[in-house]
Amino acid sequence: MNLKKHYNVLFTIVGLLLIASLIGCTKESTVGSGDADEQSTGEPTKGGTLNVAFAADPDTIDWMYTGATSTRDIGWHIFETLFALDKEYKTKPMIAEGYEISGDRTVYTIKVREGVNFHDGSTVTAEDVVASIERWRKVSSVGTIASEYIEQVKAIDDYTVEIKLKEVYTPLLSDMAAPKSALMIIPEKVAKEAGEQPLQPEQLIGTGPYKFEKWDRGNEIVLSQFEDYSARKETDWGGLTGKKVAYFDEIKFKIVKDPQVMINGLKTGLYDYAQSIPPDLYQVVESSPNIDPVKYINGYSTITPDKSEAPFDDLKVREALNHALDKKTIAKAAYGNEQFYSFDGALFAPEQTELYTKEGTDQYLSYNKEKAKRLLEKSSYDGEPITIMYANNFADYEKISEVTKQQLEEVGFTVELVPYEWATYLEKWQDPANWDLVVVGWSTRFSPNELGMLVMDTASSGWYNSGRWGNLLDRWSTAETGKQKKEILAEMNQTVYDELPFIKVVNESTLDAKSDKIKDYTSWIGQRFWNTWKSK
Repeated sequence: MNLKKHYNVLFTIVGLLLIASLIGCTKESTVGSGDADEQSTGEPTKGGTLNVAFAADPDTIDWMYTGATSTRDIGWHIFETLFALDKEYKTKPMIAEGYEISGDRTVYTIKVREGVNFHDGSTVTAEDVVASIERWRKVSSVGTIASEYIEQVKAIDDYTVEIKLKEVYTPLLSDMAAPKSALMIIPEKVAKEAGEQPLQPEQLIGTGPYKFEKWDRGNEIVLSQFEDYSARKETDWGGLTGKKVAYFDEIKFKIVKDPQVMINGLKTGLYDYAQSIPPDLYQVVESSPNIDPVKYINGYSTITPDKSEAPFDDLKVREALNHALDKKTIAKAAYGNEQFYSFDGALFAPEQTELYTKEGTDQYLSYNKEKAKRLLEKSSYDGEPITIMYANNFADYEKISEVTKQQLEEVGFTVELVPYEWATYLEKWQDPANWDLVVVGWSTRFSPNELGMLVMDTASSGWYNSGRWGNLLDRWSTAETGKQKKEILAEMNQTVYDELPFIKVVNESTLDAKSDKIKDYTSWIGQRFWNTWKSK
């Protein structure tokens, strides 16, 4: 789930990216496109500390346990997955060396790279991979879906894993490469000890280029360079796989909630990178000497109703909600600068050519106040106040909530706003008694199985339960041709607008900022600090 920036649900966050440029820039900008910062000159410099102003203290750093973007953006420095997405968003091996699929497509035989070091000094074996997969099947929102199709996972020898399926499930490899609720490989002992609980700090043992050092909650998270890191050799893969080099001695993710403090810290050299700057501060960032804006697509913002109880268990009330919202007004208030939002009703981004279709999205911009009033009058809504909950760490979600309140009151709803700090917000989210509508962003997903806002019977989807959606996921699991997939994707879009499990607001782009001393940097779908360095 940006949450964008976060759980993102943001799913929180982040998106499938193409090379872009900031309109009207007067100096070179860094764009999250998968390409290196063209300002780089000279040989990389090793050593030093990278200070990152980080917007939200994550609830956990267990990258398997949650889809929160704040967890992911730290977690993928520590942990690595069996398979991963390259810079073109294609599935490639990471800890895996390679794989074979049986003729009937129900048995996957995966070879594990030999000599891959864990941070505790041990090396990865097939037993570690099996234990990690078994935990992923239980705690990951992606893994629990894949698990329904898995009959058995076992080690054939020290470096070979066999996954036997109950039936054909074509998304298995893409699920294992998902950068949300990820299939990160951890030691067998840690996986079994943690079980279905989030990893504790002493259990944060991975294979990544940086290792966990300490976590002062509410203040900072410190990672250090892993000197015995087992790098892949592919220099052109990018994304989350291929060759990774840790140039910094340590990375300090400092929790900073005020964006102006972030910018001031960049100006004075206190911070080297700042995450999640409100778009209305773009001109400040762009015009500041020695600071580069970093802009990248980051999923979309949503308003999710609690469908487990009144009033939004009534479809007519959800339809009234959808028609009451003037999304163009909401977007202008929340983001200001049109560079940072766009209107598109699909579940995936236009850049995701294999997953994108506009079919089934006719009801996306369906603002009609009078129709909303009529629907509300015919519904079961009794005038009781509805609660809109949001995280006050992020100005855009606060503004979305405020404008939504105003627009809903204009058609007859009684509305209360309830803001929380991010960690408390995540906790409150789990209980339907705390909210009726939740405002959150979801970073770009790469499979229907990763759409956290549609995972049935969970808080993230507002306890959505739909036989129609479940049937579409079943069909997706066996779809082979592009034509079959596009037809299913169109029906998925249509289902969302017929059943309204959530309301999509707008596609988002995120603004970060960095010191111009940071070289060879690319954000891809979030902040990644391997293969980048700081000039003296």
